[in-house]
Amino acid sequence: MVRIRLLLIAVVFGIAAGLLTYHRLSNLPPQLSRQEFLVEVRAGHVRKVVIHDNDLILATSTTRGPFRTPYKPGDTELIAQLRALGVEITFEDSGLGLI
Repeated sequence: MVRIRLLLIAVVFGIAAGLLTYHRLSNLPPQLSRQEFLVEVRAGHVRKVVIHDNDLILATSTTRGPFRTPYKPGDTELIAQLRALGVEITFEDSGLGLI
């Protein structure tokens, strides 16, 4: 009886974790290519970016709304380019990285 209860609890937690993951992933903004991202920046439509977990750029364009773009860790050329164009850059770490 105890095993059945533990199994049932594990199944409920598993389903809850799956639903939470699905919900978080379905709320991601659309992805722009690096080229599309730079076009938006150069046109002055992006004033601020957040580099999340050192692998993802999150930003909002005044014409396209929120979006995401992949980021290569240590891409100092992109950082310099963004700063030269007056884009504010913030780095964020979710703390969920692997050890």
